[in-house]
Amino acid sequence: MPDTKFVITCPSQYTNKVAAIKAIRMLTGLGLKEAKDASEMGGPQTFTLYHSNFSSYGNPDSMIEEQFRILRTEGVEVGEPVHKILQSLRELGAKALQLGEDEFANEILQLVLAEKLRRSQ
Repeated sequence: MPDTKFVITCPSQYTNKVAAIKAIRMLTGLGLKEAKDASEMGGPQTFTLYHSNFSSYGNPDSMIEEQFRILRTEGVEVGEPVHKILQSLRELGAKALQLGEDEFANEILQLVLAEKLRRSQ
């Protein structure tokens, strides 16, 4: 399974900050200091989910979901992985084209391109 991106937004206070830091480390492969710093950032942050970090577990997907559950329990907002959002946009654009909604499909494409340009700057 390829590595994917996901977004988190951390709260200002935690019940168990150590659990959140451990989950961030496991999901991202960050070191302790970097994961701690990430847990203290207020705005949305995008990270790469390294599936190889979970290859030694019998059921990697369930372990990944467990780490996301820990983050959510601690009040961290976890967004959908970026690839799922892009896939949904692609499907929506394709459906719009099939229905003859060229203008709507063009708007979707413009939004995706604008976001890509924003991220490259």
